[in-house]
Amino acid sequence: MSNASRGAWSPNRVRHGRLAAALLATLGATAAFAVDERPIAEPRLARLTCHPGYLKREAPYGLEGVHAAIRQALESGDLAAQRFLEERLAEVIGEDVRAALQGIEWAQSAREPELSLYLRAVRETEAVRAPAVVDRLARMAETHPDPDHQASALMALETQHRFEPALLERLTTLARRDTLARGVVMNAVRAIGRVMDNDFQRTGELEPYLGRLLEVALDSREPDVRSLALEMGTYPGARIEGKSLQGMARFLTEDPAPGVREMAALVMSSGRDTQAVLDAFRESFPREKNECVRWALVRFAMRAGGAQALPLLKDFARQDARFQRDYVDFKGLYDAGQVDFDRVFPLKAIRHRCEG
Repeated sequence: MSNASRGAWSPNRVRHGRLAAALLATLGATAAFAVDERPIAEPRLARLTCHPGYLKREAPYGLEGVHAAIRQALESGDLAAQRFLEERLAEVIGEDVRAALQGIEWAQSAREPELSLYLRAVRETEAVRAPAVVDRLARMAETHPDPDHQASALMALETQHRFEPALLERLTTLARRDTLARGVVMNAVRAIGRVMDNDFQRTGELEPYLGRLLEVALDSREPDVRSLALEMGTYPGARIEGKSLQGMARFLTEDPAPGVREMAALVMSSGRDTQAVLDAFRESFPREKNECVRWALVRFAMRAGGAQALPLLKDFARQDARFQRDYVDFKGLYDAGQVDFDRVFPLKAIRHRCEG
């Protein structure tokens, strides 16, 4: 928002004035002050919250002031105010651990959408990485009787820079509990995967997270959970290797769900040892009876090996004539000088009625 637009009259300013007036009335401020909408130059809010003057009016009331305004915005169904106050709550909490714990306490007994508002705000603070806050969120995920609270607590943990070994163990145990609602398990898997990504960006390491995700996938009876646990391995854009790559190969040949086998092929195509990946695909293809999984083996072999994989693709076409034209397509594209699969594939005719 430009300085000129901040100083001009707008419908947003009127709504802001009403919001500030409602907040101050709730807190016992005088009506004369509550309706004073004269522009206040400083301080400004962060770029995402364009409500000039709100900080000066609201600042004396701090955390409780924002809490009161949130309750009022929820009661009135004012979605714009709720979004603004969620951001404001995160600003007020900042690095204050006690304030973050208070936000979690409000969430403990709240219902949707109030519950998610508090925990999304906590999620975006510096205080969310304090040990006491992390432990409180983990305990909510582990022990709260309501699946919505458990899932929201897990989502609030996704901005951690890393998981300490003990916490990773707790979340892995949670993800392996077959008595939990599937949505809670999925959020536990997603939290592990997203923090793996965060940690990888800082350290270049996937372990021990990826190993834990594979444990969850091996234990789960739910295809969606197994598929998500494997999919999280694609998030960091890392080259998978060693035991993790070998573990993925088991899903390629042994998992009963075609969608999980397709996901395993996708994740393996990022393997560091290209020849090991192509060998695993070569072994899997004759056993595989599902056309769409075979198509996944074809295209992800090309993703893994590029022109190096063309002899393998020729062999696949020999075994299954449905892939003869795919071999011709890919060979023509690579012979024409294309080298990047991300450029090749959009040029390739899709000849199989499969998702993805």
